Amino acid sequence: MDRQYGEFVGVDKVYTAIITEDSEASYVTESNEYFAPTAEISAESEIENTPTYYDNVPGFNYVSEGVTTLTITFSGVPADKYAKYLGKHYDAATGRVYDTGEPVPPDVALAFRFNKGPADYRYYQYLKGNFSGGTEEASSKTNSVDIRTYQMTYTAVATTHKWSINGEEKPLKRILADTTDLAFVGGSAWFSQVQTPDTATPPTALTLSSSLPADEATGVNVSSSITLTFSNKIAKDTIVLIDSTDGEPVPAAKTWDVTGKILTLTPASNLEEGTKYIVLVSGVVDVFGQALTASGITFTTA
Repeated sequence: MDRQYGEFVGVDKVYTAIITEDSEASYVTESNEYFAPTAEISAESEIENTPTYYDNVPGFNYVSEGVTTLTITFSGVPADKYAKYLGKHYDAATGRVYDTGEPVPPDVALAFRFNKGPADYRYYQYLKGNFSGGTEEASSKTNSVDIRTYQMTYTAVATTHKWSINGEEKPLKRILADTTDLAFVGGSAWFSQVQTPDTATPPTALTLSSSLPADEATGVNVSSSITLTFSNKIAKDTIVLIDSTDGEPVPAAKTWDVTGKILTLTPASNLEEGTKYIVLVSGVVDVFGQALTASGITFTTA
């Protein structure tokens, strides 16, 4: 049988990301994180068929779709992650979850993949939804182990933000793709970031596009911030500002802009006059998994 008709024979790699903005202007999430080992996922959409009758026969049928409910069985979910995604309060100082019975679950993007046939996959990305539930069961130990898993419900809805789909601005509920489709080339980077129509094309090479101050700049104002612009959205970094006179790091706040491409380093206090500083650009990895070769940018204050 042709590979494209392979059955679903497994599931893995459940990743989630908190949505920080879903508006007409923008769709922004936190970085993807692995959620938990997964045993089973089932999804069902609310579908309603409304036929209309004319001359005693059905003339038209109108199909509408509501939310999609995913029931997910995990091996177990840590208490802090349980609180984060179900809208409970986790006290990091004591390691306790305080459950008021009034959940305020955040909007979450959800990704995973099904094994398809012997060696292929179907990748899924739900762009917006909420977790609920959290079925907890346990039974007394006996001469055999009675294993109880952990079940959560994810209710998927459409985004507020719209993308151009077939020439029309449309919200999205989910994206899916098969590795048996020769046009699909994004499987290796699927979980590196939340998938949208904007991530469908292969990434550009990761580069440091510009810096302010520029490399080897002189006469830099002691109250200046440092701005680095990268070609792609950055997932992680270990960038640090160093005083060349003693080789020690300079305390500075790091702030990324909404695109995740522009980093601003703001020193905690004015820099020393007539001093050479080094911005050590290291540990930079973009959301596609591409790493940037470490480098240094030097400048001297006025």
